Amino acid sequence: MTVEVAMTMLAAGLVGFGVAGPLARLRLRAPPRWSVRTNVRGVKVPAVLGGPVVTGALVALAGTAFAGALGWGPARTGGAGPAVALVLVVMFLAGSWDDRRGDERERGFGGHLKAARGGRVTGGVVKLGAGAVCGLGAGALVTEGGDGWWPALASGAIVALAANLVNLTDRAPGRAGKVTLVAGAALMVWGGAAWAVTASGAFGALIACLALDLTEKGMLGDAGANPLGALLGVGLAGSVQGGSAAIAVVLLAVVNLASERWSFSEAIEKSPLLRAVDRFGRK
Repeated sequence: MTVEVAMTMLAAGLVGFGVAGPLARLRLRAPPRWSVRTNVRGVKVPAVLGGPVVTGALVALAGTAFAGALGWGPARTGGAGPAVALVLVVMFLAGSWDDRRGDERERGFGGHLKAARGGRVTGGVVKLGAGAVCGLGAGALVTEGGDGWWPALASGAIVALAANLVNLTDRAPGRAGKVTLVAGAALMVWGGAAWAVTASGAFGALIACLALDLTEKGMLGDAGANPLGALLGVGLAGSVQGGSAAIAVVLLAVVNLASERWSFSEAIEKSPLLRAVDRFGRK
């Protein structure tokens, strides 16, 4: 990573941070009634942080694109910018629709697919479908034309599964945010520079809202957790190729399916290290 790329990432992160923080505090002044959820501790928390996070990310993306148009090399991210914008917008809309519907009886892949077979469209089915479609689009944007259909197809699966996986961690204050930041940091080190630049605004926006999440003043909700997971999916899809992409799809599918049988919270509580990280910053 060059100094110029690092500077561009820092600038994008600061823009995301500066936009999301004030928006989140403004949103929390009078949260809509439909947004209130009961978290794992029985505390009623408005799920309204997704909008500020995605808005901060998109404003930072726009600023990066403008800098690239003016000739700043590291800000010229090619198809990565439109790909990230696509998954953020689509998954935010799908997540917002699900947030407004409130809690559903169905849980996990099995519950949502069973409801779909019975003619009922659940929020989970809509989000998985939206993730697959926008993932295909993102894969097409960042894939060379001669690579065939597999990279775009793998991207669709990775984005949809990653979005759902991060959403599954949004059960305790700050957990989804921490998972996103840790996974995002790893992808920034081992992934592509173009994705790192385009994703920095979202991570800055998330950091601005993380304290509100940890202190149970607000939560990401589906409108925040799903776009962040899809963002990670784009970064992962761009970092793996061929057989590695197939392995990534299988591993994500296995972890998603494992959540139907085993509780992530129970697994975290059994590990002193994971428990300490998970509880850090909470009340």
